[in-house]
Amino acid sequence: MRRNRPEFAPDDAKATAIARKSRIPYIRSGSFGLAGHAVETPCVNVCLLDSATGACLGCGRTLAEIASWASMSDAERRAVMAALPARMERLEEAKG
Repeated sequence: MRRNRPEFAPDDAKATAIARKSRIPYIRSGSFGLAGHAVETPCVNVCLLDSATGACLGCGRTLAEIASWASMSDAERRAVMAALPARMERLEEAKG
């Protein structure tokens, strides 16, 4: 039997949904055990891209960073992680 699902419509017209929930278990666990990587993912399963900045409102990464996360080296991931607090602060300030 097919369940009825409510339509998803973001309240913020600037945001675009790219995923509702991850179906990849290693993202839900909070870290990547893939290929020996030790750097955790910043994903919080709130995947909305801000159209003005191109950053995810949940984790602060760009779509390119999200897409390439699994293939990044630990050093590349650390560099992205280091940039995220400032990005998230800018996103919060832009909200008003």
